[in-house]
Amino acid sequence: MKSQEKRNDRLKKVLERLSRRKTVQNRQLKTLLGAEGYARYLDDYREQKQLREMLGDKPKEITEYERRLKAATFAYNKADNKSQKGRSHTAKKMFNASDTLFERLSEYLTEKIVGHLDLEAWFDRPVAKGIGDSFGVSPDSFPQIVTSKSLKNTGGGYFHNMHTIREVKMDAVEAVLAELSTLEQETVVDEIANMARLKKLMKRSSD
Repeated sequence: MKSQEKRNDRLKKVLERLSRRKTVQNRQLKTLLGAEGYARYLDDYREQKQLREMLGDKPKEITEYERRLKAATFAYNKADNKSQKGRSHTAKKMFNASDTLFERLSEYLTEKIVGHLDLEAWFDRPVAKGIGDSFGVSPDSFPQIVTSKSLKNTGGGYFHNMHTIREVKMDAVEAVLAELSTLEQETVVDEIANMARLKKLMKRSSD
């Protein structure tokens, strides 16, 4: 029991160190996590590595969506700039052009991406709209790709599954701590049950 408490304390210290963004070497983790816990950590690490590799290799539909969104946004910003300068006639023509680009972008999204879960996961928000609904004709209303550096990127999709190596290590330590806590609770329950059985036996022997 004492060795388990000691391991528990060491794990908590490592977790606290990781939470302060301090370095914890894999060899130290391997010792503390044990064979099973360390194997889980390596699996999670490989998954994160594969996820990053995948996000670096975008499907052609996603690349095309990005290209179209960039073109429509550029046209919209030019029109907005003209409007702010008081050139309303020129701005109106340019807004009409950007409206057309956004409408075509919405059609592309519906025809090429909606319904394909592997593609939808690339976006920071749901891409499907209800019947009669549309994304509008401004950049703010359109979903962003999760890898986009735009301030309009709200996260989501594959982004929710991404973790830093530090976070993966913290998850691994927390998982082992949870297991030890469960084991400790089970031990206490067993001890209580054993004491109850012992009392019954002692009572019978005294009767």
